[in-house]
Formats: sequence, C-alpha cells, structure tokens
Amino acid sequence: MILVLSGTKDGREIVYRLRNKGFDLIVTTATDYGKSLYQEESGLRVISRRLGYAEMISLIEENPIRLVIDATHPYADRVSHNISRACEDLNIQYIRYQRKESGLDKYLDIIEWAEDYHEAAKILTKKEGNVLLTTGSKTLDIFVNRISTHRLYPRILPTSDVIEKCEALGFKPSNIIAMQGPFSKGINIEIIKKYAIDILVTKDSGKVGGTEQKLEAAKERGISVVLISRPQAKEKTTFDNIDELIDKVGEARE
Repeated sequence: MILVLSGTKDGREIVYRLRNKGFDLIVTTATDYGKSLYQEESGLRVISRRLGYAEMISLIEENPIRLVIDATHPYADRVSHNISRACEDLNIQYIRYQRKESGLDKYLDIIEWAEDYHEAAKILTKKEGNVLLTTGSKTLDIFVNRISTHRLYPRILPTSDVIEKCEALGFKPSNIIAMQGPFSKGINIEIIKKYAIDILVTKDSGKVGGTEQKLEAAKERGISVVLISRPQAKEKTTFDNIDELIDKVGEARE
C-alpha cells in the first residue's frame, strides 16, 4: 500500500495513474475541499485533515504502508519535513514530488524576492498602493499584522471557512476575491485593473499553479511583484517529472 500526501492538481494525477496500475492507496489532503476532488473507491481511501508528525507515525503503523509519496505543494515545507522524518524513523521509503520551478528570467526587472511570508510583509510596509495577495489563506494573519486590510486584496478559495477567516481578520467583502484558480493572463489583468492593484505578492507555484500567467499580467500592467522564494527540497529521492516518478514506483514493486 502507498500513502500519498496530496492536495494539488499534479498530486491527483499521480494518485489516479497509480490506481490505474493497480496500487492500493491512502491519500491525505489538508482540507475537505481537497478531499471532495477525489472519487473514493475500493483501493483508494482519502483522509481529510492536517496531520502532525505523531499522526503520520500512527497512520503508517496502523496500515500496511511500504512507500510514501509526498506530493504536497512546494511551499508546504513543514508537512514535508514531518513526513520525511516519520519515514526515516520507521524505515519506510519516501519519495518527494516537487513541480518544476517557473522560468523567471524575463520577469526579474519587476520582481523583489522575499525569503518567507514575514519578509514579504515587511517589504510591503515600505511600499504604497493596493496589494493583490495570491499566497493562500493560511498566512493572511502575517500580512494583516503589518498592513492595513484596506490595502490588501486576498485571492482565496471560495469556501465558507476561508471567507469566514478573512472576515474575522477584518477584511471587508469588497476586498475579498473568492475564486478558484489557476487563472489565465487575461483574468489576472482584469483583476489587477478592477482593484487598482499596484503590487502582486505570489509564490513560485510552477506552471500548474499559474505563476507565469500572474507575472505576465503584472509585467503588462507595469506593477511590481514580491515573490516568496521556494523552500528547497533536500531529499535525494525528489522528482519533478510525473512519468519518472511513476516508473520509480513501478520499479519498487518489482
């Protein structure tokens, strides 16, 4: 049995390709929304909750897991650290899938790099104008603690719990952009125009995450970008190609 930590589009592709090859899987997602994107069936069980290190240990010990695939978001470094550590402690094979980075060379003139969310918020305190936040809902409080919500326009998933979190942080409905991505260059341009955005804050979520479309829109509209650097994968068994990962899993079965 294989444990897959997923929640991304490419993670779902990995899951269904492995099911088509006959592997039994347990899949974990951080949210109920992530779980809703899967069709549970015989041989495919989906667990929807955020797992800490101890819970990961228990899940592996309570099931016949012999391989773990970490297909979480490139910026989910805490989750990746915990599952990698759990696999090492239990002597279970661990494979990390991390989508390829975007080609950023032609956008370097508009990008200011931030090491993490805290540094990105600090950079924004020295800038003026409206800010489009495309970094997810989990870290909104970091930005709210430094910058007025009047300036911030978070683009978030259109789920009730996420919208409620925004409201609890003081965002007015007029500042909340609840939409399901990824988005085309054209949609990004229209959002930038509609909300008079001066600064885009984003992560390098790769092609699947629509990073280049956001940067193209920012460049065309002449706005600046604060880009949060991607945590670097430290595992030797890291893949950025799904075909190669599937082949590797097939070899492990033989």
